[in-house]
Amino acid sequence: MRKYQTQRLILTPMRPEHEAELFKLHNDPLIQEVIFKNVPQSNEDVRRSLDWYLSHWRKNGFGEWIVYEKASDGPFFIGRCGLSDYGDTNDLEFGYAFTKFGAGRGLGPEAARVTITQALQNSTKEKVVGLIAHGNPRAERAAKKLGLRYIDDRWYCGKFWQYYEMTREEYFSQAHHLVTG
Repeated sequence: MRKYQTQRLILTPMRPEHEAELFKLHNDPLIQEVIFKNVPQSNEDVRRSLDWYLSHWRKNGFGEWIVYEKASDGPFFIGRCGLSDYGDTNDLEFGYAFTKFGAGRGLGPEAARVTITQALQNSTKEKVVGLIAHGNPRAERAAKKLGLRYIDDRWYCGKFWQYYEMTREEYFSQAHHLVTG
């Protein structure tokens, strides 16, 4: 599978050998607070997540990517970013999680453009949707930066989320979708 690079990032498709990095990410203080509500993730929890991410790659040919920041002493792991099927729809759910070190510097939207472009170019999916927890202004800003717009609050997987979406046409009408391989 192909790797992608941006000015500051290297993205590689998630593989089984990324389990240790995923464990580090899922137990990062910021990710613990925002995603896992301060519940430490065990090796088994991470393995289940990894299996789920890999199943999307097998099914769709795209999914979650491991994201590294370019550094003078070599790539530095900062998180994951990608898309998965959104329920029983023909839409994709977008999400990313960056370590405390990787967050808040505009790297998320940079990685998102690569993953969204790759997924939409290699599928017939109609929309990209984002589900954002209430009280996560950083994620709201990132969604808007990418062109997703707030629609309403929706019940999904046992809780209410802020539901954002963007159509394939809306995404490709924006100049920022261009990436380098």
